[in-house]
Amino acid sequence: MDEITLLAQAIPDEPPPSAETVARARARMSARHGAARPARPSPRRRWGWTVGAAVATAAVVTAVAVSVSNLTGVTGPAPLASPPPPPAFEEPPHTYKELNRLAATTAPRSATKKRIRFHPTSEHVKLVIFCQEPGSIFFTHEGTSGATGTCGPDGGLSMLADKAYEPGWLGRDHQVTVWVFPPDAPVARGRGACPSKDACAGLHELSGPKAADRLAAELGDRPGAWSVAAYDAG
Repeated sequence: MDEITLLAQAIPDEPPPSAETVARARARMSARHGAARPARPSPRRRWGWTVGAAVATAAVVTAVAVSVSNLTGVTGPAPLASPPPPPAFEEPPHTYKELNRLAATTAPRSATKKRIRFHPTSEHVKLVIFCQEPGSIFFTHEGTSGATGTCGPDGGLSMLADKAYEPGWLGRDHQVTVWVFPPDAPVARGRGACPSKDACAGLHELSGPKAADRLAAELGDRPGAWSVAAYDAG
């Protein structure tokens, strides 16, 4: 029993409405109820929403799991190792046998010369020549003094530094000229190695700066980097 039938029974003295009027009234009521009733999502749409929510939830769970694993299982980047120091014939070390470097200079080729200036303060001063080619020959000179020797990657000592024991050598600036020649350079080894001209024919005796310059000009630049440094306890 609907609302129209109840209304007709509530007013018995009035004639009942016509069938056409009743049909129109029922149509309007049906339309009003249909507009007011919320639409139910179709099973397919509800299923799609459920799947989308499940996928989103799974994505969130996966992201959290990955973040936790990154925090607990992966350490930070390892610190970069400091590069190894260059070889001494490219850059003399800052210390040598517990002595501090006063001054230094380098040369990329042998059969060349360099000058080094330093101010020693103790008798422990050392003049060290580092050569890329083991057995290279060096000549050091200052004023009227000169000294020869051989050098390699571990260095060679010039006997000029022994003059620190002489009065007046300490406490002032010194400028020493250094020549380095390849191991096979035609050099007469040692003082008195050439007692006569015939004994050392074709060899050079490094007796002074002019002789060293002549040998360097004869050889021209040769392979073999080298460096020289002055060290002192001060």
